Amino acid sequence: MTPTPVRTTARLLAGPPPIRPLDRDGFLDTARAALRSRPVLRITGPAGIGKSTLVQALADEARAQGVTTLRCAPGPDDSLLPYGALVDLLAPVGPESLARLPAEPRAALRAALLRGPEPTDGRDRLALRLAVVELLSGLTADGAPLLLVLDGVHWLDRPSAELLVYVAHRADPLGLRIVSTERSGEDPPPLYPPGTLELAVPPLSLSGVEQLLAQDAGPGAADLPVRLLRQIHEVSGGNPSYALALAPHHPGSRHPDDRHPEGRGAADGPYVPSALRRRLLASAAGLPPQTRALLLLAATAARPTLDLLRAAGVADPAAVLAGPERLGLVGTDADGAVRFGHPMQRAALLDDATTRERLAAHTVLAELVPDPVERARHLALATPYQDAALAELLSGAAASARTAGRPDTAYELAVLAVERTPAGHHADRTDRLLDAAGFAVDAGMHEEARRAAESVLATPAGPADPDQRVRARLVLLETAGQALGDTRGLIEAGLADAIGNAGLQARLRLWAAVRALLGGSTATAAEQAARAAELAALADDRSTRVSALGLLATVQAMRGTPGDAEHTLALALSAADSLAGPADDRSLMRRQALAELDADQVVEAHARITALLERSQARAGVEDSLATLVALVRVQVRRGECAQALATAERCGRLLTDADLPSPLAAYAAALAETAAGTLDRARAAAGAAVDGSTADGDRLFLIRALGALGTAQLLAGSPDGAAAAVESLQRARELGAAMELADPDTVRRLADLAEALALLGETAEAAEVLAEARSLTAGWTPPWGGGALAALERAEGLVQAALGRIGAAADALSASAERLRGLPLPLELVRTLIAWGGAERRARHRVVARAALTEAAGICRLLAAAPLLRRAEEELDRLSPGERVRTAMELTASEQRVADLVSAGATNREVAAALFVSVKTVEGTLSRVYRKLGVRSRTGLARAADIRGHELFTDRARDTPLMRGVRTS
Repeated sequence: MTPTPVRTTARLLAGPPPIRPLDRDGFLDTARAALRSRPVLRITGPAGIGKSTLVQALADEARAQGVTTLRCAPGPDDSLLPYGALVDLLAPVGPESLARLPAEPRAALRAALLRGPEPTDGRDRLALRLAVVELLSGLTADGAPLLLVLDGVHWLDRPSAELLVYVAHRADPLGLRIVSTERSGEDPPPLYPPGTLELAVPPLSLSGVEQLLAQDAGPGAADLPVRLLRQIHEVSGGNPSYALALAPHHPGSRHPDDRHPEGRGAADGPYVPSALRRRLLASAAGLPPQTRALLLLAATAARPTLDLLRAAGVADPAAVLAGPERLGLVGTDADGAVRFGHPMQRAALLDDATTRERLAAHTVLAELVPDPVERARHLALATPYQDAALAELLSGAAASARTAGRPDTAYELAVLAVERTPAGHHADRTDRLLDAAGFAVDAGMHEEARRAAESVLATPAGPADPDQRVRARLVLLETAGQALGDTRGLIEAGLADAIGNAGLQARLRLWAAVRALLGGSTATAAEQAARAAELAALADDRSTRVSALGLLATVQAMRGTPGDAEHTLALALSAADSLAGPADDRSLMRRQALAELDADQVVEAHARITALLERSQARAGVEDSLATLVALVRVQVRRGECAQALATAERCGRLLTDADLPSPLAAYAAALAETAAGTLDRARAAAGAAVDGSTADGDRLFLIRALGALGTAQLLAGSPDGAAAAVESLQRARELGAAMELADPDTVRRLADLAEALALLGETAEAAEVLAEARSLTAGWTPPWGGGALAALERAEGLVQAALGRIGAAADALSASAERLRGLPLPLELVRTLIAWGGAERRARHRVVARAALTEAAGICRLLAAAPLLRRAEEELDRLSPGERVRTAMELTASEQRVADLVSAGATNREVAAALFVSVKTVEGTLSRVYRKLGVRSRTGLARAADIRGHELFTDRARDTPLMRGVRTS
């Protein structure tokens, strides 16, 4: 018997082991979806971007799913070989498949594949086309899927290309899927039929480049400085091939004849190997010397323009650059800015120049550029020797760059200032090294900052004076992040060196306060912060005094004394107002916003945090920016800005990824945002990561907050298992909070959640104990402080009463909680109370009241896109009317609404058709859609839905509360 096509599958499935491209999950998801819906997918991108890796991954996945896969990958030399690509593509197909073809097509195909003599009747082209179509049809017999991978369409030989065009235009009826790769800018054959989707491969992100280098070189790649990783990412443009070539550990990144040009600045980026330079600049080899000199000048300038090149003495720079522009080396924007085709070409030009050419270019630019910071940089690079006056100029330029919000540039200039400082000027050199360390901290380059500070502390020759050693220790404290547990020795040694210097002692005491707070001792934190404020006042260091008073106010609020906190915060604000120049204490502004949040002044807190981001983000360091963004997430969640909170949490993650800094704060922000608008699974995962990170850092304060976020996400699942997990998390937070003597609204909310979880488990006695403890913490509170937390307590008290079967008492407590929250801009808190109220009334079989509360909750959730709470509300509605989930009529179109209204009023389908001047069939179809959308199955269910609409309180009453007015104006 003739073998069936399936017999060839084992051979066709053979291939290299599966690979997983880095940083490409989103792209692969889109490609998979395209291949499910379209016959042909076209993947494009520049050389080295990873097209082949991506199609290999798609092919591997297809094979793993039992899809027969044929692949060809022609190269430059293959384009001149007739049917070379076809031979490659069909190589795995066994002779048994060819044997089933009719004689004439079989002979034509065997000839093309060099398996037989060429036909002599002149009909070989048509016969070959028929043969290939027949062969592929056989491989897809009985619906078996077949994928053709054409990797490198731009290198197809012409006969293969013509044949594959014929196949591609018949892919859908043949049951084929085709995925091709093609280099950007090439002129490929007209392979693609109408409807083909083109996907351009995006560049790798910074984290993707880091993973690539680590995968290429192993763990040693992790030792690359963050600044070098950033430069490799920037210069390579995210191209994997270029990134590997630029990495210093990569075997191909150096060649024996490579020389490293002198006079290069740190901002010039990583060195481009000579072999790669030659390839990148091959098209420029025949350009006149004047043109190459102009290209070098443009490459040396940070922001080259035609005006700048004209000022350098070139009468018509656009005309001179016309040749390079035709070659794709440069382009000119409408505003006259000169852009290189790829950052690698700029880097190659810089590294291909001689030292003399580079110094000359910097000398010219030092005279021409208008920006004094850039002018100082070019002057330094044009003067590669030590010079005291130049070092002083560079030091001032670095400070100007930092003030302008350019910490990367400030760091580079400060390093140049160190290098240009004469060897005998030890004190000046150390001061400038510490300046560089401070700028590195601002830019998130903690590795560089630590290296500079440690060198100051370890240098035996020309030892730093005590004040400089204290500054070095302060840098090390700033780079410790949340992990301050092991820094006691740094602080004590600094205090010993700072004897007699009240200003430095104040800064060290401030760090001691932060360390105590993160370590779990609010009493010690308050004591150290107060001492820091006193010392700062003695030293007339108003900035440190403002920070110390702000921290003290925060600690006092955490300890449940809002009156003391308000007084201390007023002192801090007064001190900030007396500062010379505009008050710009970002930490103090954040503390003001969070104090407003404790008082449920959410609109004011939002305005303050937003203003802080807008005014000072450019001048803020990475960790300072992260703290502001995390505060914004907290405010957005409380305000009900659910989608915005998710977006801000993503910004937190990107900020840390770009800076390559580990911190649990971003995970904490993600947990809050996911609980509000994402999924509870992701919320629990993020909160767990925040718990683990805070534990590793020894940061008890954020550990408590992370445990609270985890407990809330577990509790909102609404299941006994979730409640049991929530009790475990929240009980741990309770114990840690008690040890820290916390009595703020966040602490009370966590205790309310713990009591709610215990009530869900039937542990009413223990829940009552937790509530009594929470009430005792509020003894020192003064209105309007903590109103939302008190409402959360009332909600938990109502649920405990409901668990005891005391429905009247439960309804009173839940009603009081809802009434309190209607006067506050805390929509998600109101939703939680309404769900709790509706659930309690449902269990008491008070269906009308339950339906009203739950429908209002669902309406608010839809308005705010609060997905997790919406699911809870709908689950309760499902329990209220089993089998007939009642949704609001917001989901119906106008015509559907008219039909629903008439039917729920008792009209028959024929009566509805007559009233609306449509056919009965149209009414039946519309009614089916209405049933599906509202989750009902009958006219009775539809009538119930209409009845529920009469109880949608949020439509009329809730929208007119301060809560929803705040949402509308957000």
